[in-house]
Amino acid sequence: MFGLMDQFRRPTGRRGRFVAALMNRGHKPLTLWGLTHVKIEPDYVILDVGCGGGKTVSRLADKAPLRKVFGIDYSADMVEYSKKLNKKLIAEDRVEIIESSVEKTGFSDDFFDLVTAIETYYFWPSFSDAVQEIRRVLKPGGHFLMVNEMVKDGVYDVRAAKTIEQAHVDLISLDEIRNTLEAVGFEDVQIFTKSESPWNAVLSKKH
Repeated sequence: MFGLMDQFRRPTGRRGRFVAALMNRGHKPLTLWGLTHVKIEPDYVILDVGCGGGKTVSRLADKAPLRKVFGIDYSADMVEYSKKLNKKLIAEDRVEIIESSVEKTGFSDDFFDLVTAIETYYFWPSFSDAVQEIRRVLKPGGHFLMVNEMVKDGVYDVRAAKTIEQAHVDLISLDEIRNTLEAVGFEDVQIFTKSESPWNAVLSKKH
């Protein structure tokens, strides 16, 4: 079990592909809930950070059919998995999947209307460096949406301590997320939580 849990940080090989399939199915309710908190126009250019199994990319492409959705992941195996899932959209030049890190995406300044990060910030080496890079690639007025099923609140993180340790996730509090986003220049930070659940979504805007 530990070996499987260990895959969530950087899925690789056969077990990694199994985890990707699990995430595509298991994260659907969370992702659909999270996406209700941001308005997506048909002509948006979008980046999904930590795209994993690639299902969120295809959902975003459905919502922005007039432009293009990019997905990045630092696992080469997940890039290939996501490319296979989005094969038709890639052929139509509506999706592109790239092996890259959140701290150094390789995209130009002011490129995206929206950046999403679903169930992924837990694995970033530096949250501050990551959100600075995300802010750089966002257009002025562009939005950054984080969606997470775990929270550090002194209750959930204690109750789920074993799972958190096995999955090697690094949780930070919603207050710390807000403070860091504002410190690097995001504004209008909104935090949404689901009743009786650790689910949360954080929406912010580049000035």
